[in-house]
Amino acid sequence: MKQNKPFYSIGEVADLGRIPIKTLRYYDEIGLLVPCFRDAQTNYRHYSASQLPILFIIKKLKAFGFSLDDIKKITQTPDIAYVMRQLEGRSAQLKEKIASLESLNHDLEATIARMRMGTSFINSFEGAGDGSKQENWDEILLENIPLFNCIFTRQVENNYNNSAVSVNRWVQLLELAQKHKLRTIGVITSTYHNAPLDQFVKNDCDLEVSLPVFEALDAPFFKISGGYRAVTTIHIGSHATLIHTHIKAIKWINANGYEICGPISEQYIISPMDVTNEDDYVTKLIIPVCEADGKDQ
Repeated sequence: MKQNKPFYSIGEVADLGRIPIKTLRYYDEIGLLVPCFRDAQTNYRHYSASQLPILFIIKKLKAFGFSLDDIKKITQTPDIAYVMRQLEGRSAQLKEKIASLESLNHDLEATIARMRMGTSFINSFEGAGDGSKQENWDEILLENIPLFNCIFTRQVENNYNNSAVSVNRWVQLLELAQKHKLRTIGVITSTYHNAPLDQFVKNDCDLEVSLPVFEALDAPFFKISGGYRAVTTIHIGSHATLIHTHIKAIKWINANGYEICGPISEQYIISPMDVTNEDDYVTKLIIPVCEADGKDQ
């Protein structure tokens, strides 16, 4: 193709601009890039050399995410200040979108890490003959729970059902984290400010739901938690049988010279919000303890 010609056919412009001919025809129809003249006999479109840069401006603005209507206004407005305002506005939108995508990817990676942890517990033993995986999980540990930042809500739940998920409470926490642009770094946890096992036998439950976050902030829904010794164990399977794991852990505490010295928590490593098969639920039970004589170990 001969370069630097005064006029170019639509096919030549399509080749130079790496753009389909039908797209150029559409740009003509909407008045975005109109050929400088048409052949009276053939009706072929012809573009001037000065129109070629406009095509590349259009392509660049499309790559930036501008709509064709916006591109038409930009390319047909001789006011450079207007053009700059449009570019700066789009840049701000892109930065906001990038931040949103980074936050979404952070949540995605955290979910993957949490489910990978839960899967490692599931895969660490084989199910019992009756299909009950939990019967084979007997490991009970003493752990030092480190200090961590978290957001939380606490209120009395009437007619509480321990086997159900307090979806509204979970959603409330996630919305708080999103609203305040907080980075979540852990597992949603339910903490029962009742006597041990009361959540299984009473209609009302003083329930706290919390979520660890990276940032610290001055807010009534923020606190620093942890900083205590606890007995921990894992429950795999339906939440309807969680009471058995609680009882097993409490028996271990009583048999080993400890006593419960704080509200009991359940961490939902893999929850009903993650999978539909309740056999794959993984819940970590955390019971604060001290020596039975009242001295913290």
